Amino acid sequence: MERCQKGDQILQKKGHGCIIHVSDFVEEENGCLIVRNKEGEIVRDARTIIYPGTGGDPWWDHTQLLVQVDKAIDIFEEAHPGCVALFVFDQSSAHASLRPDALRVFDMNKTMGENKENKKIL
Repeated sequence: MERCQKGDQILQKKGHGCIIHVSDFVEEENGCLIVRNKEGEIVRDARTIIYPGTGGDPWWDHTQLLVQVDKAIDIFEEAHPGCVALFVFDQSSAHASLRPDALRVFDMNKTMGENKENKKIL
């Protein structure tokens, strides 16, 4: 077993405290996706922080993610005029979400069959 060194942060056991969810965009130049003013102070960032759970914010979902992506695109365009961004997402279930009206391959018929009018589908 390793001993703690001076300055180490000891991990606490999980408890019944509040939950915090932080969603942010990382970029090469500044670390986090931000806009600075002429004095170098951060005036806008793409970070979203919520406190989900009983009596708190709703759990993170694709609707909140899409709002954050719109904000991130605006911030990127302001911070890096004339540049093109490539947004890459990890495998979080919220990141794999689709719009409510999107076609979902898992909901599609995988074999030849019949539609609701009993007509063969090729």
